[in-house]
Amino acid sequence: MAKFALSTKRKTMTWRPLGEPNEKSLENDMLWSDLALKAQEPEGQTLVNCKYVSKDKYANGGWVNIYDTTFLVNPDTHDMLRLVQAYNVPISPEKHYFKVARQIKSFTLVFPRVPKYWRIFNLLEVAGKTDGFHVTNISRNESGIYNIQLT
Repeated sequence: MAKFALSTKRKTMTWRPLGEPNEKSLENDMLWSDLALKAQEPEGQTLVNCKYVSKDKYANGGWVNIYDTTFLVNPDTHDMLRLVQAYNVPISPEKHYFKVARQIKSFTLVFPRVPKYWRIFNLLEVAGKTDGFHVTNISRNESGIYNIQLT
């Protein structure tokens, strides 16, 4: 279950990640409301809420980051949308180090709005010599907000 909250009241949408004990929360909740509202606009943006669980194979859980060369890719046309902003996760070469294995890190990636003609798309992180994230067959929705589990 992702650690995100989304609520609607009288056309006001509030969205923000729920804080983890060792994470600094964002000081301005209006930022999250603004992001969610922009995702609803015709020329808005796409929010990809990610959940990553640190690996058992590392004694301390390892680390996670995201490369700025991360894209949403249409598998039919090969059109690409480049990452605009990342929240709650460092951009490479910076790293978030886990304290233990199986620790959860939730973060949000912001991309331009997925075009209406895309039926499905893939999340592709081009990470140089290391293996990047690759999630396939994400079905387009009208909200522009997606929740995915990264492995």
